Amino acid sequence: MKSIVIFGGAGFVGRHLIRRLAKKGHKIIVPYQKSIQEAKIRLLGVTGQITPFRFSSIDDLRLKSVLQKSQICINLKTTYDQKNGSFEDTIFKFNQKLINILNSNTLLEQYIFFSGLGVNNENNSSRSNAVFKSEKEAFNNIKNSIIIRPGVIIGGGDVFLQRLLPIFKLSFFIPLFGNGKIRFQPVFIDDVSLAVERIIEESIEGNNIYELAGPIIISYKDFYNHISNCLNKTRVLTPVPLSFIKPLIGIAEKTPFSPLTSEQLLLFEKDNISENIDKSFKNLGINPQDTLQITRNIIEN
Repeated sequence: MKSIVIFGGAGFVGRHLIRRLAKKGHKIIVPYQKSIQEAKIRLLGVTGQITPFRFSSIDDLRLKSVLQKSQICINLKTTYDQKNGSFEDTIFKFNQKLINILNSNTLLEQYIFFSGLGVNNENNSSRSNAVFKSEKEAFNNIKNSIIIRPGVIIGGGDVFLQRLLPIFKLSFFIPLFGNGKIRFQPVFIDDVSLAVERIIEESIEGNNIYELAGPIIISYKDFYNHISNCLNKTRVLTPVPLSFIKPLIGIAEKTPFSPLTSEQLLLFEKDNISENIDKSFKNLGINPQDTLQITRNIIEN
């Protein structure tokens, strides 16, 4: 049994990870800043196994004490908007302070940081740059740093399909940002959580990047048509030029009602697929599941 701290544990990916790791008997601590339903998080394991607690900042003394006693730290905490500060502050500087605390923990066995496919410092995304710098900070300061770069994660309750499906059910016309030819490589949540379990159970050492992408590369246009077919509905995909939508999103994201942010809009400008940088599911003995069939199962059930 290991002591595992999971930042962002109350989110979609976090809940799946907690459920899987709890079955292995690990003790799990879930620090959070925004309000969550603590009772639901505790119910993902047996009595006393999962401990959520609220912290004010990364400098919180109680949080530091917990981090000094943990064997595994998983960081899922991220953001796509800058309402609460710049990406430099909310992503990179948070990770920088977290890594500095973990660096003095002699019990720490692994630091697992969730990034994303295509993250680098060469594109026009300030968020991507902040995440990439966080990866490098981990590699430079913690000897067993595992970077998880997943594709778009789907599964029951995922944010991606939860936002898309109501539009497809209610509207005959479906907005398609850009020309629809940009490709992505969705991945099933159960495969991602299994990969993390294997990384922990096998005590993988060293600095590693795992690109966790599903077996299918598909364009947004073809994926949207797949959703229409699964719903057995005729839908007209309406191209929306990015040059037109960008200024509107730039204004809307300053309000609480924006459907997406400028950073999320960048996903429609560049392929989001595996670059075969380091390791993949294959290195963990996992055959990722067919995400088109998973999507169909979610829609039909």
